[in-house]
Amino acid sequence: MRIAVIDKKNIALSVGKESFKVDGQNIPFRLVDLLIVNHKVRFESSDILKLSKNSISLLFLSAKSDNMALVQSKNSKASELKEAQYHALSRRLIFAKYFVTQKILSHQAQLQKHNIALSVEFTLEQVAQAESVESLMGLEGTFARLYFGHYFSLFDETLHRGKRSKNPPKDPLNAMMSYFYMLYYHLISAQLASYGFELGIGYLHTPFRGHNALASDFMELFRAEINEAVFELFSQKILTLEDFSFKGGVFLRFDARKKIWKEYVALTQKLKPRLDQEIAKLKGEIYEKKFNY
Repeated sequence: MRIAVIDKKNIALSVGKESFKVDGQNIPFRLVDLLIVNHKVRFESSDILKLSKNSISLLFLSAKSDNMALVQSKNSKASELKEAQYHALSRRLIFAKYFVTQKILSHQAQLQKHNIALSVEFTLEQVAQAESVESLMGLEGTFARLYFGHYFSLFDETLHRGKRSKNPPKDPLNAMMSYFYMLYYHLISAQLASYGFELGIGYLHTPFRGHNALASDFMELFRAEINEAVFELFSQKILTLEDFSFKGGVFLRFDARKKIWKEYVALTQKLKPRLDQEIAKLKGEIYEKKFNY
């Protein structure tokens, strides 16, 4: 997915017939699939329709880095795919096991990069033998706590409290993980919608209100790579404690966000081939009525 980021305050965006213009730069529609903008960017509401008509989704960011809203481009109808998704719920446990298995293996591989050996054979056996999605989620939660115990050890203690926290995050490390997770969750949502998937039909995750359960399923495949990208942000001193606010939770400061966009866009480009592959794989397996993990 091709991304453009406009994260300046009080800047105007104008939309033409084949491109949009911002800060003196003219950007053709064909070069952008997802436009990330902060809520202070000025443009007409009719411009949202123009962008959507040209298959561009918009992701709006709050100034405090604690909220986002996705406006999807016009979706592919693909009613037959949505119907196939629904019928595939009869094989929900098989799909769910795939997502959990791949998550465990990718997190093990990520820790191995830092010479941390994490034995997962017994956990994978339990996953294979699980008889319900609920028991799978329990195994996933237990594994996640074990993983984060090792992951947090890679960082200076000034950056974290030793455990995962969210809504709100309580330290800079958790703040950046949550921020990158949410950005990529919305990217996955836009990508799945463009293929014609029904976002509310998930296999590992259960839909709740506006939750895109299928996007959360796919997120499990990429969290380890996102965690590694967050590690690089701090290990290379791209971000420091001074880049975060500590009121009502811990959040990345607005003026510090410009430091992370190059790395975030590079991460999405790195992950793009695998995301496309995984989406195509799920689509094919839904139709073929088989799924191997």
